[in-house]
Amino acid sequence: MRRLFFAVSATMFVDSLLYLAIVPLLPWYADEFGLSKVGAALLLASYPVAFLLVTTPAGWLAGRFGPRRVVMVGTTFFLAATALFALAQTGELVILARLLQGIGGGIGWAAAMAWLTGNVVPERRSRVIGAISGVLSAGAVAGPVLGAVAGATSPELAFGIAGAIALVALVATILTPAGATLPRDPGLHHTLGQLLGHPLVICALALALADAGAVAAVDLLGTLALGAAGVSTTTIGVAIAAGAALGIGAGIVAGRIGERVGSFRVAMIGGIGLGVMPWLLALPLEPWMILAVLVAIGPFFPILMTGIFPLMTSAADDLGLSHGTANALANTVWSAGFAIVPLAIAPIAEALGDPVAYMLSGALVAGLLALATIMRARSRSLSLSY
Repeated sequence: MRRLFFAVSATMFVDSLLYLAIVPLLPWYADEFGLSKVGAALLLASYPVAFLLVTTPAGWLAGRFGPRRVVMVGTTFFLAATALFALAQTGELVILARLLQGIGGGIGWAAAMAWLTGNVVPERRSRVIGAISGVLSAGAVAGPVLGAVAGATSPELAFGIAGAIALVALVATILTPAGATLPRDPGLHHTLGQLLGHPLVICALALALADAGAVAAVDLLGTLALGAAGVSTTTIGVAIAAGAALGIGAGIVAGRIGERVGSFRVAMIGGIGLGVMPWLLALPLEPWMILAVLVAIGPFFPILMTGIFPLMTSAADDLGLSHGTANALANTVWSAGFAIVPLAIAPIAEALGDPVAYMLSGALVAGLLALATIMRARSRSLSLSY
């Protein structure tokens, strides 16, 4: 189990690392390759868009062919794309490389999570997923640091380091036994239909959207307000990194608590904490108070994640499915929420002001938490422990 956890941790860490490493480098790439704002936006968005498109099919493939094999494919793809990204000499090529990174990351993430949860007994999943959420938070802290290293030295050196970590993940995956034989899922359409008919799945997806509903609004409007107030990007970055650093310990603690009180209760702690943040920002706050909110919101996603994935895997177990499609579906909905919420919140804030946008965000989260509670109550008839 330790070898499997290390292989999965390395895979997840490098994905989280590179997801955020590009942010500090956007001005450098824009200058180096003459990217317009649209070009810079394409560079920033190409990874999450590709990730979003491939993660659910990759999770299903993990259920058909075994997660370890799919992890190897995704990590190999990711490694090659990272090498291309480091060596790219044109704007078009660096955007393409970033897109390919997102494909590799989406494949590896979905299969790695299925591989891990499929080899852990239900009673231990909360603790293990809590530890993995801590790994993801560590990657979120290290990502901007890697970007700063690239700016201070060279992208070749920094992304060479990331490639070396991806190589370690690939070797660890190759050397780790496949573990338990997991159920072979039916067709993707049928698998998704079964999952979406299960109340625990709807519960978990509502919680995933609640995270996006809160964090996307806070990240967009909060950082813009700080910038308008003259707060430096470095200060904003430090606040976000500090929140992610707190998330490392929060996920581990939440996992242990989840073993005692159940994953749903842990998820609700994270959801309520996230839901409070937009309401706080609807108040007239000083810049240092907004920075404090950016720090405070950081630990709640790992707490929420620690609850969401045991709910999804419990539903998959109940339906006799592997965990690949279930886990990937939760991540797909979460990613879609982060793509949609800022696009919906921005025009509302421009037309009616930030306080109204924040209150609508808070109301959305409250509604989603209520839906999750209703679905959890309905799942009791299925004799599940959450």
